[in-house]
Amino acid sequence: MNISKEQLLWKGRCLDSDGVRFFNWTASSFEFAFTGKKAVAKIISDPENWGKDNLGWIGIFISDLNEDYSLQANQRFELSEKENNILLFESAVEKTVKIRVMKISENAFGMAGFAGLEIDGKLEKLPEHKYDMKLEYIGDSITCGYGIDGVWEKDTFRTEIERADKGYAYLTARKLNADYNMISWSGIGLTSTYIDPAVNLPDNKWTMPRTWPYTDKSAALRLKKDPETWNAAEYVPDYVIINLGTNDQSFTRDIEERNLGFINVYRALIEEVHRRSPEAKIICCLGVMGQMLCPAVEKAVEMFRKEFPSAQIKALTFPVQLESDGIAADWHPSAVTHEKMAVQLSEFIRNF
Repeated sequence: MNISKEQLLWKGRCLDSDGVRFFNWTASSFEFAFTGKKAVAKIISDPENWGKDNLGWIGIFISDLNEDYSLQANQRFELSEKENNILLFESAVEKTVKIRVMKISENAFGMAGFAGLEIDGKLEKLPEHKYDMKLEYIGDSITCGYGIDGVWEKDTFRTEIERADKGYAYLTARKLNADYNMISWSGIGLTSTYIDPAVNLPDNKWTMPRTWPYTDKSAALRLKKDPETWNAAEYVPDYVIINLGTNDQSFTRDIEERNLGFINVYRALIEEVHRRSPEAKIICCLGVMGQMLCPAVEKAVEMFRKEFPSAQIKALTFPVQLESDGIAADWHPSAVTHEKMAVQLSEFIRNF
């Protein structure tokens, strides 16, 4: 039996193009339940654009119909072909299961597009899951789960060791029984992407203010389409968590003029978020990879609050990661640190 994208439950900002639904953003997914022995999905990608280290990866979660999924994926698959026929499930005897297919690598690299699903049994109705809240994340590599399965000074970035399902954003959603939507991109900032210390000019070709308003600007450009503006009515968050500034630090370098520029752009992004989701509570986070711009984040929040006194907004500083908790690839947070971040953020949201 062929299953169409309209028969699946989707999570995240997805872009439809020529019959394919791209679910490229971190932890975006589709879900279904069926009774049968076998399920195979056709997933489109673009390996020709990437080396071996930057291919797309998906995670497969499988559980009995009325049980929770495991915290991390049961299986992972590399999208090494333009058309990938992924065996999601196979059993010698007929079983009733539910399956979630999640993008566990980030949008900046190999894509993932749903092009079909074949099951040998019958589709079942998914049990309704009632979430307690909806979260939206706007972040950088930390939110992507960059390098979690790697080790500092041993590993450098590759998508194989990027794990959305071990990241603080996904873990926080699980702790709070929350739905989620993530817009995150490694190296991205507000005034500049990450730059080398020898460089003295900002790299602002790909910043969050130029990315967040669109459904999937990157995929649209790769597919030679005009980027479409995200329809905010499709997902109305209760909380918006902004975790940006880590990469801007590489440019601002505690120089007052650059700090002021960062503050102004940050305040403008907060206003955009608030105007789009006026009832949402906003949390502005920073700190786990450096706290140089934490005062600037607090200043941006303070400026915004004065102009919009009825808005609900707070700043949150994460402690700098500890070497004793392990350091992941390229000095990014380890799984232990991500868990600590998730505990802190979950409690902050509960007590907002």
